[in-house]
Amino acid sequence: MKLLEERIVADGEVKADGVLKVGSFLNHQLDTALLDEMGAEWARLFADKPINKILTIEASGIGIACIAARHFNNAPVVFAKKAKSINLTGDQYMTKVQSFTHGKVFDVIVEKR
Repeated sequence: MKLLEERIVADGEVKADGVLKVGSFLNHQLDTALLDEMGAEWARLFADKPINKILTIEASGIGIACIAARHFNNAPVVFAKKAKSINLTGDQYMTKVQSFTHGKVFDVIVEKR
């Protein structure tokens, strides 16, 4: 997506450890117009697929997923939690993900239902 590439070049910052910092428009502060354009592009790219949910990870992905969901007939947004919670019950999917910004590995969990 050209618009995202241009924004990364203009406002992204590569940190010394190789992490791309996009906090001014994608996670710490959200450019909702940009996210809306991204959602429209994803909807175009996946137009022939039966999208019934959008899965992301807490916390940075939630805002992006919510705006993108509007372009997928308001599909529900499901986010994986980074920690066990008393609200997570029943069967669950769990995997490990590495956070480059936090420098550690998290278990992420989603209820199967």
